Amino acid sequence: MEREEDYYLGERNGEGRAETPEDEREEKIYAPVENVLAGSGETKSRSAGGSPSKISEFTSYLRFIWPYFLIVAGVFFVALLAGYSSSANFPDMADELMKGFSSRFEPLLAMPPIVIMFGIFLNNAFVSLLFLVLGLAFGILPVLFVAFNGYVVGVISHLVAQEKGLLFITLALLPHGIFELPMVFLSAGIGLRLGHQVFAALIGRHTEIKKEFKEGMRFYFRWIVPFLFLAAVVETFITPLILSFL
Repeated sequence: MEREEDYYLGERNGEGRAETPEDEREEKIYAPVENVLAGSGETKSRSAGGSPSKISEFTSYLRFIWPYFLIVAGVFFVALLAGYSSSANFPDMADELMKGFSSRFEPLLAMPPIVIMFGIFLNNAFVSLLFLVLGLAFGILPVLFVAFNGYVVGVISHLVAQEKGLLFITLALLPHGIFELPMVFLSAGIGLRLGHQVFAALIGRHTEIKKEFKEGMRFYFRWIVPFLFLAAVVETFITPLILSFL
């Protein structure tokens, strides 16, 4: 709870009187995350003009959500390794999965690059939003979806690496992946955090689910969506240019 208590600011209902330990236990209400992200009076990181730095807002929320981010990232990479391994052991299954993946995205790849870029961006933004919102169901669905996507990426990576080599698959995934994957993990991490809070509420602990959901959505639109757009630009215009040199 120390990480949560550092992030949430305690509110006091009584003015002009000392609080007893009983008061502290009964009146310890967590102020919304927005007080920190919006730069309340207690927030330390401020720019010269007195308003909070955007970078400090990002890092503050990132420190808060970090444990959930690590869990989601771990699930993804374990599933990726499992998919990569199973692709070698079950080639027929891998081929069928690859055919389904290709048939889903072939129509998009025939479009002009600008349409491809927006298609990739909207798909990733929608999926990330689903990860966040569906986390309210005890955080189970974001973890399952991340695991499934990691598994698919592992299978496809193995098939492509067999045909074109590990260098090709690395250069195909890395340029946009350094922007895209952390944002997807953050979305799912927020969803996992919300699911954790729903469970905590059911067992009688005090939570601020509505306020956390609001701040999670604010973080999504302020930070995750722009980085996903940048990832789509890189994937559409930069990655093919890099691969053309191989």
